[in-house]
Amino acid sequence: MGWRETGIMDERLLFVAACLEDEETMTGLCAAYGISRKTGYKWLGRYREIGPEGLRDRPRAPLKHGRATPTAVVDRIVAEKEAHPQWGPKKIVARLSRLEAGIAWPSASTAGAILSRYGLVGRRRARWKGAGNGPWPQPDAPNAVWSGDHKGWFRTGDGWRCEPLTVMDAKSRYLLALEATGSTGEQEAWPVFERLFGEHGRPSASEPTMVRPSRPPASPG
Repeated sequence: MGWRETGIMDERLLFVAACLEDEETMTGLCAAYGISRKTGYKWLGRYREIGPEGLRDRPRAPLKHGRATPTAVVDRIVAEKEAHPQWGPKKIVARLSRLEAGIAWPSASTAGAILSRYGLVGRRRARWKGAGNGPWPQPDAPNAVWSGDHKGWFRTGDGWRCEPLTVMDAKSRYLLALEATGSTGEQEAWPVFERLFGEHGRPSASEPTMVRPSRPPASPG
């Protein structure tokens, strides 16, 4: 079983949002969505590179060039990282080179780029707890209460700082939006809500409240 035939983009957006929640293992999420871990890492990696547009299907024509890393080598590097989450690309390449000296393993920098593409670099082990004073209103029907949350920033392949913003219906858990914003400021968040108001109307119970992740205090100096 793969992605459900209806709402493929919605399925991928929900999957990526669940990954960013960092509350379930990749193995468990992939099993829940009926996809392989390789497929799961592919969509998470594409989202980290270019945002929601990366979740669209690409042309099936093969893109090959002389410097491309063979798929089998990429799979071995990813598998080694999964087996040893604390290891960096330099240690992974060194180990693989010792185990199979006859293979042309890539440089540590290339291995690092591969791991970054698959979302395996700088993964958070703990999630910042949402800020707020609550208690939040309990929804009694869909479109009564929405929740908005920034999931924690990362850098895309071109170095841009991305702050993923999700907006979800609290009753149905329907993902209304997953936007690649550049900051947690209202100047970028509110246009997303205004667009959603036009598409779905305002939540009936109350005005939507932005719930941002708390940040650790800045270190002195």
